[in-house]
Amino acid sequence: MKVKVFHIRLTKENLLSDQDILNDFLDSIKIIKTSTQLISGLPNYWSVLVFYNEQKVINTDLNLSKHSVTSEIELSVDEERIYEVLKQWRSNKAFEINMPSFIVCHNNELMNVAKLKPKTLEELIKIKGFGEHKIAKFGNEILTILNSIV
Repeated sequence: MKVKVFHIRLTKENLLSDQDILNDFLDSIKIIKTSTQLISGLPNYWSVLVFYNEQKVINTDLNLSKHSVTSEIELSVDEERIYEVLKQWRSNKAFEINMPSFIVCHNNELMNVAKLKPKTLEELIKIKGFGEHKIAKFGNEILTILNSIV
């Protein structure tokens, strides 16, 4: 098991790039455990401690059926609009539960939701990054948002 520390600076200039760096790292490893702490300072930032194994364990049967968009370039204008609404929801949800936004959903996960526009929880679970736990916590809210804007 290895450990890595990330700092997610809460400034407009750094927040998205810091989150993207963390998201890219999380996509490349098998997470064992995470721990977060809000650090007050100039600027305020989230300190994220990730305990992980070097290679991500891939269940090929499950992941072959999961769809994955990896860049905003792959989104249409309408899908970009949905993606922006989902990012705003994620930000509000993260604030509500006092957690960093990447804990709620990664950018790639939100892009996939915007692209595929699932109508049911069964369709949502087919999107890479959405397992039973995430769907139980956020699935109905995400579907409600999609139904209201699609």
